[in-house]
This record gives sequence, C-alpha cells and structure tokens, in this order.
Amino acid sequence: MRRILALVAPVLALAVLPATVASAGAGPHPATAGGGLVWRSCDQSFRCATLSVPIIYGQRSSGTVALAVIELASTSAHPLGDIVFNPGGPGASGVQFLEQTRTAFPASLRASFNLVSFDPRGIGESGPLGCGSLTGLLTFAEENPAPSTPAAVSAVVAGTKTFVAACLANSPKTLLDHVGTVDTVQDLDRLRAALGDPKLTYVGFSYGTYLGERYAQKYPTHVRAMVLDGAIDPALGAVVSAKEQADGFEQNLRGFFRWCASTESCSGTLPTNPAQAYEELFRRLEAGAVVPSDAGPGDAGLPPLNFAIGEVGVIATLYAPSTWPTLGEALAAALEGDGSVFSKLALDYEGLTTTRVVSNILAANVAINCEDSGALGSLAEYESLARQLAPSAPDFGASEAWGSLTCKYWPVPPSEQPGPITAKGAPPIVVVGGTEDPATPYSWAQGIAHELAHGVLLTRTGFGHTSYFFSSCVRTAIDRYLISLETPAAGTVCPSD
Repeated sequence: MRRILALVAPVLALAVLPATVASAGAGPHPATAGGGLVWRSCDQSFRCATLSVPIIYGQRSSGTVALAVIELASTSAHPLGDIVFNPGGPGASGVQFLEQTRTAFPASLRASFNLVSFDPRGIGESGPLGCGSLTGLLTFAEENPAPSTPAAVSAVVAGTKTFVAACLANSPKTLLDHVGTVDTVQDLDRLRAALGDPKLTYVGFSYGTYLGERYAQKYPTHVRAMVLDGAIDPALGAVVSAKEQADGFEQNLRGFFRWCASTESCSGTLPTNPAQAYEELFRRLEAGAVVPSDAGPGDAGLPPLNFAIGEVGVIATLYAPSTWPTLGEALAAALEGDGSVFSKLALDYEGLTTTRVVSNILAANVAINCEDSGALGSLAEYESLARQLAPSAPDFGASEAWGSLTCKYWPVPPSEQPGPITAKGAPPIVVVGGTEDPATPYSWAQGIAHELAHGVLLTRTGFGHTSYFFSSCVRTAIDRYLISLETPAAGTVCPSD
C-alpha cells in the first residue's frame, strides 16, 4: 500500500515553457568551498558536489551520509546568492529535478541566483534506501489498494509485511532509523552554511513545503526568503488530510470527465461518455478483472492492468491538465483490451520500468512518511476510514484511507508528531495554492498561510498540482519576491496559463 505521492507532477509539463535561460556561467562558488563542498563539472551545464552530514546528529560514531548536491550557476558574475529547491515526494530526487527544469526558470532569476538542489538523505544518490528487487516492487505495486473483504485485507497485510521486510533487508538500518524530515531539516541548514549563505533562500514544492515549514520553525532567523508552493498543512492531522486529498483527486477526475466530453479527440475514442466509460472499466477492475498489457512489441514485461495499476495510472495523469489526453488514451486502449498505457503510467510514477528500478522514490516515500507521521492504528480503523471517505471520494477515498498501512508494520516509530507551524521570528513566507490542486488542496495553503506568523497567500485558479510552472503570473510574483523580498499584495489571484 502506498500513499499518494505529493510532488511536482511526475511528467513536470515543463517542456512547454519557453527556454529563456542562457547557458550556465562560470559560477561564483570557488572549486572548494569553506563548508566542505568540492565542485566538479557534471551534465554539461551543472556543477556537482557531495556534502557529508552525520547520520545521527550529536553522535559522531553513527557515521555519515554523503548528500548529492547540484548547482546551476548564475548567468551573472555577482549573484545575490543561492536558491535551494526541493521537488517533493517525499522521495523525489532534487538533482534530477534541477536537471529536468533547467530551461523553466526566467532569465531574471537565473541572473540573480545560483540554482541549487540536492537529494535528501535516503533518496537518489544520497545513501539511497532500497526495498528489494524489481519483481518484489512490482508485486507490491499490484497489491489491492482498497481491500473490502476479510480475505482481501489478509492478502494485503501479508504483501505489506513482505515489502517491509524487503526494505529492512535492503537499507542501512541506522539510516533507515534517521531518514525523516526532522533530520533533513538539519541537513538543509548544513547545506546553507556550506554554500556560504548567511540566510537560506528556499523554494519547496509539495512535500518540499513541509520540509521548508519545519526548517522555518527550527531556524526562523536563518531564513532570508521562502516559497511554499503546493503547501502541506501539518495541523490537519492524518484523517482530515486523507479526506481532503482524496476529495481533491476526485474533483480533478471530474474535471477530466468534463474536458474529455467536450473534446472530440478524447470523447470520440470512447464507446460512451467519459464518466460512464471510466465507471465501466474500473468497476470491472475492482471486481478482479485483468486487462493484458503486452499488446505491442515494446510492451513485453509490462504488468497486466489490474485495479491497483489502473488507479496509480489515473493518479499520475491528474497532476497536470496537460496529461489529461494521456488518460483519455489509456482509458480508450484499456476498453479495447490493451492495458499497456495505464501500466506504463503506473510504473513511471513508482520509479520502475519492466527491466530495472530507475528511482527509489517508492522506498524513500514510505520510509520518510512512516517516520514523519506513522500509521492510523488497528485494521478496524483503516476499514472505518475507508467507509468514511467513500461517499465524497468514491474513486480514491478507500485507497487513500489504506495508504498508510505500510507504516503499521514499519520497524521505525515516528520521530515527531505533525502539528501547527508558526515559524515565529521568520520573515514573510509566501504560500502558493492552486484552487483545484489535487494532491495539496487549496484549503491547505490557506491554513498554513494563516498559521504562520508572517504568511502571505498567493492564489492560482485552475487545475494542476503546484503553481509556479503553471502560471506566468505566479512566476513573476515569486521571482520578484525572491529577488527583492517584495511580497505579493494581499489577496493576489493569478490565472493559470
């Protein structure tokens, strides 16, 4: 069982943005920085380094973990400093994020700052956690996300325990015990110091907003500027968060239905209207039907389309309206007996292919979530929550309710309990929320902006998860704040592009 990932859209939808960025300049950081960063050229335009941090702060004998750091140097010889980015997840690679988004940032921002990101501990190239073989991960990905009978619950519990055992066997135990946000917050401050920045300029997307919030709470006087895009509100608690996220994806699925019905290239490929076609397919899948996914020569080895694979595939397309056409394609193909489009979407979302594990986002997501917030409690509580969420979110409520089941059997107890964030003593922090954001609902941005001692809410209207890459108006307002520290006017509302 997996929680829905909260990260910048897996497909990023960034290729559609104009390439306004010049090639990287020489960069202001010396080859060897005082904080222990030794830079080397990497991936043509970038410089890379590693930052050694203790696995357990305050215990030198615990050993260290080397964090992978990447920098896209400013196009100016005299930038203001560095912006550190986190793309979310938890579990998404910051290194890959910056490599993929190199052309997405306006020239004014590139001239004003070095752009920096890193793989947090346990993620990507930073002492990565693992949860076993590709075969085992694929098996876990195919587990029923919404068991509704005693036999189904027993099967899911058994599969979950097998997955947890594989994680424990394939991850360094000391790191597994200290991979939560409370540790990464300290790593982030070490990175700030190593970069030579007196104060941190930070942009966090999705889960990256929670990392930023925890940083501002612990180190309020170390913050220069902070943007929380697609904000998480830890004051809500697990049950309310699950309900509101399930409702958010439900609303975005309904948005897809309306778009597809009014778009001939989508609706014309379906045997009936989009909502009915979807209902027909997913009720069959939920009842145990399986659609083969090896219809084409390039599809060998794809898992068949079952309920779990289908639901993850749908979720992957709801992060951005630009991927709604792919959902229409997947739905039409599946109704014709080819589940390969859904299967490819699901594997990509989980960081898998038919031949290898390309990302450890699944392992890291589980480990960090379990250490950050833990499980609900008894199996009866999961069953009760599934029934509670189903009326308002019939497509995603039950699976959202079961999403933290892995944490019930996780070997590491939560290191902290989420709660309100005030960041008293920090400067104004800009919180960005999209009115139809599926993964981090708009109400979360409203809540954290209110809870922060100096929170400023910036609103984007429209669908899609996070806002910076979906609105030139948002980019303009955020870039102005990052450069000049001028916050958006109260009540600012931006349209989507």
